[in-house]
Amino acid sequence: MMISYVLDGRGFLITNREIVGADVVNFEYSPKPEYDIGMFTIFNEVNEKALLDKFFSHIRETRPFIMTTFNGDKFDWPFIRDRTLHYEMNLEDEIGITVNSMGEFLGRWAVHMDCFYWVQRDAYLPQGSHGLKAVTKAKLGYDPVELEPELMVPYAKEKPQELAEYSISDAVATYFLYQKMIHDFIFALCTIIPTNPDEVLRKGSGTLCENLLMAQAFRGNIIFPNKQVEKFEKFY
Repeated sequence: MMISYVLDGRGFLITNREIVGADVVNFEYSPKPEYDIGMFTIFNEVNEKALLDKFFSHIRETRPFIMTTFNGDKFDWPFIRDRTLHYEMNLEDEIGITVNSMGEFLGRWAVHMDCFYWVQRDAYLPQGSHGLKAVTKAKLGYDPVELEPELMVPYAKEKPQELAEYSISDAVATYFLYQKMIHDFIFALCTIIPTNPDEVLRKGSGTLCENLLMAQAFRGNIIFPNKQVEKFEKFY
């Protein structure tokens, strides 16, 4: 129905008019004074294929080096990939996004930073508070727009402007969560751990410690023992 995103502090929303009942007009959304996006630019496209074409062409035009999502490995990218396959398009050919054997979506020329990994490893929030709404409230200090899932299709047809506000609310929360909590932290770690930023974000604390120890041992010309792998026992 909609794709919303924030690009260098500017907000954009693309709608699928086959489902959305009316054109959405440009509007302003700023949940708090310090989180000011300003006016969102709206692209009302005739159908889902046109929506995807517009999204991909805008990425190719602006060429971002960092793509940020919240649980994008499990939801956003798989969903977009499946819809592109439906129209006989290829996500890698369009914008250089591929998926590895671990189910992680990686960019050929841009890193993909999935904020959900940071929440699981570094946010120190209780297990039931890892959703974007709870994280936004705990880390950014405001309640994002909420909408029950069963209301989304009726709102698309009858209240498209309100559905648009819900859609861009998630994009704004993800953008500022990454800017405030994750970007500086992860790229600072990359200065001491010789690993790509998306890997530093995804790997566990123990693995990062091992990588750091190996890097320090190499610089100090110290032999670092290979990890011992125990022989697997077989039971009959």
